[in-house]
Amino acid sequence: MNYDLKGKKPAIPLDALVLVTGISGYIGSHVADQLLQAGYRVRGTTRDENKASWVKDMFEKKYGFKRVETVIVKDMAQEGAFDEACK
Repeated sequence: MNYDLKGKKPAIPLDALVLVTGISGYIGSHVADQLLQAGYRVRGTTRDENKASWVKDMFEKKYGFKRVETVIVKDMAQEGAFDEACK
């Protein structure tokens, strides 16, 4: 999809890496899909790699390899839980 910004640069440069929490959930997977469609790369968090494998496979087929990656965050209430995901 081509988003018309009326000649303006997007606030986040295209091809930037954007973090999406809960990528294997309903909302997270749809947000990731829209970001990928707009030309961004996505790093998604998940509590279980097995539960996120379907979404990663689907997006790799749809948008190509190296456009989406996943990071495991077992307990988001733990201090520093998202430190690795935000690197």
